[in-house]
Amino acid sequence: MASASWTPNLTWLAPDLAVGGSFPAAGIPHLADGLRVAAVIDLRREDRDDEAALARHGIAFLHCPTDDHGALQPDAIADGLAFAARAAAEGRRLLVHCEHGIGRSATLALCILVERGVDPLAALRHAKDLRPLVSPSPAQYECWIAWLRAHPTRPAVPDFDSFKAVAYRHLAAC
Repeated sequence: MASASWTPNLTWLAPDLAVGGSFPAAGIPHLADGLRVAAVIDLRREDRDDEAALARHGIAFLHCPTDDHGALQPDAIADGLAFAARAAAEGRRLLVHCEHGIGRSATLALCILVERGVDPLAALRHAKDLRPLVSPSPAQYECWIAWLRAHPTRPAVPDFDSFKAVAYRHLAAC
């Protein structure tokens, strides 16, 4: 059972893909047993999940340290995509997280969705509709765009105005 003071901070973007924020070690049993999470990618540079505790609950783990608000490095994206593909092939539900589930984790989740065949802007709209917190930083937009431009399927690359109209739409109400 998870800590009485902890509520999972995650959103399912697909039946096997969630994006979210950090969790306490006491929440690992709930992630594994209650939510059936069986793989985790942690993008925080400032902290790191307890890999041994995750493994005790059958959860595969990948750490791709990235600065808060910072761009994901190409190797981190490649490693994350390979890990996500293995998790999907093994039938594992994947949680991609950073501290709050706003930028770093959202950026990698967008890459995963595009890798699965979703149009980039549609992936962003989908993520934002389900998790209004999704708001990758300009640096994260730039690394996503660089990844999209190098992608073998040559998906449509959204310009920054199209991106910000979705990613930052919560600011338009202010």
